[in-house]
Amino acid sequence: METAPPHPAPEATTPATSIGSRLLNVFAAPGEVFEEVKNSKPSTANWLVPTLIYVVVGVISTFVIFSQPTIIQQIHDQQEKAMDQQVKAGKLTQAQADQAMGAIDKFTGPGMMTVFGSVGAVVGSFLHIFWWAFILWLMGQWFLKIKFPFIKAVEIAGLATMILVLGAAVSVLLTVITGKLGASPSLALLVGQIDFKNKTHMLLAAANVFNFWQVVVAACGLARVTGAPFPKTLLLVGLYWLAFSLFFIVMGFGQMAM
Repeated sequence: METAPPHPAPEATTPATSIGSRLLNVFAAPGEVFEEVKNSKPSTANWLVPTLIYVVVGVISTFVIFSQPTIIQQIHDQQEKAMDQQVKAGKLTQAQADQAMGAIDKFTGPGMMTVFGSVGAVVGSFLHIFWWAFILWLMGQWFLKIKFPFIKAVEIAGLATMILVLGAAVSVLLTVITGKLGASPSLALLVGQIDFKNKTHMLLAAANVFNFWQVVVAACGLARVTGAPFPKTLLLVGLYWLAFSLFFIVMGFGQMAM
């Protein structure tokens, strides 16, 4: 009597990792994380959780930084210096400058700065994720000639932002330790007090180790999801970041590049 052949064993599949594992592994093994992103269904958690973490860290950083009297004094001194330059240039009288400083002080106290900073952290975090996603998606469409879902670009941008989350935490610690506004793990540590109107200072501040790290991780994500060579995606993402940073520094909005 013939017996039926045994059913073939099902192929082993790699189980999906948890969102917590992906958030941690993006620091040590980003290639594996983005390979899973490529082969999995779209996951809202991949971008929403990092964004919310970025928001929380940003709000906490705002509260910590603007609770430092030395930081508040530095902000006041920079504003006063700017007004003095306006007076010397003949654009304002001393009376007008004093009146303007009085109005500025009302809106730049610790309470108001904390509120504005917190709102900025919330809005800025979401804008950051979706702007980077849009840029990565365009790179795939225009330069790599590879079509992939926009939501995958959002997932790449979200997971890569975990690098900036760590960078923000390090920056706030440096700010508290040094007592310097704008302290960060960048070449700006080589200067004394950072002048946000000084383009050289802003260029040094943009040379932040976490900015470079995020560029590498985002390029890794783009390479894995599209199948493009990593050197090519790294060149694309790196050139974009450089152009973006230089544009805002030259236009006088250097803090956007930090």
